Amino acid sequence: MLSKNSGPTDPSVPSRPVTAPVMLTSKETARRLNLSESWLAKRRLAGDGPPYVKLGGAVRYAETSLQQWMKSQQRTSTSGS
Repeated sequence: MLSKNSGPTDPSVPSRPVTAPVMLTSKETARRLNLSESWLAKRRLAGDGPPYVKLGGAVRYAETSLQQWMKSQQRTSTSGS
């Protein structure tokens, strides 16, 4: 039998507000990383820079993805990988 209540199916699970990720422009991203916009463009072309999304024709970087990418770039030695 269907319930007349249109709320969540499990009332013991609190509902969380949906928040959109913070999206940065290439200029904002370059400023945060202390790199040039052209460096970011070259890395997009090479496929080895920070992950990005294209929304229409606009390139955007998710703040959380940038943080993860920076962590993946940490090194403990100057010798090879």
